[in-house]
Amino acid sequence: MNRHYKIGEFAKNLGVSAGFLKHHEKYGLLKPQVAESGYRYYEFHQAMLVVQCIRLQNMGFTSKEIADILNHTSSVDVAALFEEKREAIAEKYRLYREILRYMDGLSGRRQETAGEMEEAEWSILRPEPFYYVENACEGQFTGNEWLYEAALKWNEYMPVVETCARFERLDSRPDTESVGTWHMGLRIVKSAALRLGIFRNEAVRVEEPKKCLVYHVRERRKRNLGNPKNAVEAILEKPLGICARHGFTVEGDIFSVQRFCSTAQDENYMEEMVMVPVER
Repeated sequence: MNRHYKIGEFAKNLGVSAGFLKHHEKYGLLKPQVAESGYRYYEFHQAMLVVQCIRLQNMGFTSKEIADILNHTSSVDVAALFEEKREAIAEKYRLYREILRYMDGLSGRRQETAGEMEEAEWSILRPEPFYYVENACEGQFTGNEWLYEAALKWNEYMPVVETCARFERLDSRPDTESVGTWHMGLRIVKSAALRLGIFRNEAVRVEEPKKCLVYHVRERRKRNLGNPKNAVEAILEKPLGICARHGFTVEGDIFSVQRFCSTAQDENYMEEMVMVPVER
């Protein structure tokens, strides 16, 4: 005679919750015997079905997809379903590799202490080309259908998509008085975008920087959300000061990439990269 197991004991032996069993029962995958008292009883052979549910769920299949695979094998193209799911997992794998690559560049990887946090470094180099979507000007959104579509698609690739500001150059003097309108948008470096096959439409443009003073900053900074002018000065004052000291002129729009920013408190921790196109 087959032994019947109460739901709690059955679930415990399989390493799942009673809720897991009830959830899959709703999709017709598990059919326990239900006593007049309302207690559910399971037979040992149903354990194999539960194991298959666990395996398929861990592969990324939804409950409905699992039900189709296990209940309607003869009428469902199982091979096609597995191939489709494999491609979805491969896409996530590519994204996670990019996220790891990105996180390796953040200072948290180096286990900095609070005393070592405030530092900046700069160099003269040609930054990697990047794709850029601009959706705001002077603190106001300037969206259209192309921008909405691009932003929606790019959200799937956070955090390798970064917040990016563009500051218009008025003349070649390296000071904040020579900075005009500032714009906000999103950017992703071109090599990562190509590896991921990221979405591009008419709102997405490619930026190919020339020689730049690239200024990396990691510091605590007071919030300036209520004063855009002060915010611009906080971002550009130091890199433009370096340009002035070394005799560089500014030869194009300036980009500032926000790699990380905590905004919960009045004082933020910032990781930022400023790219100032320069000539001597």
